[in-house]
Amino acid sequence: MCLQPYINQAAVLFTAAFLMSCAGNHTVEELSELNLLKDSLSVEVANEVIITYTDSALMRAIIEAPVMKRFPDKDNPRLEMPKGVHALFFDNVGDTSSKLDALYAMHFEKDDRIEIRDSVRVLNRKDEEIQTDELIWDKKKRMVTSDKTVRVRIRNEKIIIAEGFESDESFLNYKLTKVTGVVYLNDEISPE
Repeated sequence: MCLQPYINQAAVLFTAAFLMSCAGNHTVEELSELNLLKDSLSVEVANEVIITYTDSALMRAIIEAPVMKRFPDKDNPRLEMPKGVHALFFDNVGDTSSKLDALYAMHFEKDDRIEIRDSVRVLNRKDEEIQTDELIWDKKKRMVTSDKTVRVRIRNEKIIIAEGFESDESFLNYKLTKVTGVVYLNDEISPE
C-alpha cells in the first residue's frame, strides 16, 4: 500500500490549516495599524480645489480650499478641508449674498452636511458680520445652524452675542437664540 498520496494530502491540509490559523491571530494593535494603513492608502488629496454647488440650474455657492482630502469610506464618505475654506453664496439672480471664511471644514457626503469650524466668519451684503466657532450647513434643508456662541455685528450700529443661530444659505434671513448681550456702538452716553 502506497502512503505517498495520503501524505501529500495531509501536508496540503496541514499547510492550509496553519495559514488559516495564522491569518486570524492578530492583536488589536496590529488590526488598528492595518486599518490605519488601509485608510491612509485610500485617501485622495487635491490642492487648490474649487467646488460649485447648483440647484435647479442656479449657482448657489462656490467653495474654495487650498487642500481637500477625500475619504471614500463606504460607510462614511467625506471631504475634509484641513487648511481652510472660502465660500461665496449667491441669491436667485446670481448676486453674491454672503462670503464665508473658516480654518477647517468637513463635508459628510451621505448626510449632505458640511461642518465648518475654527474662526468662522461670514459677511453678508447688508454689512452684517457673523462670527462663531462652528456652523453646520444642512444642504438638504438649505439651512445653516450653530449651537455655539455667535457674535453678530450689524453694520456699525450694534453687536449681538447669542448662544445659537439659524439661517438660510444666504445668511440674510437669520435668527438668534438665547441672546446674552447687546452692545450699541454709536450710542452717545449721557453724563448722568
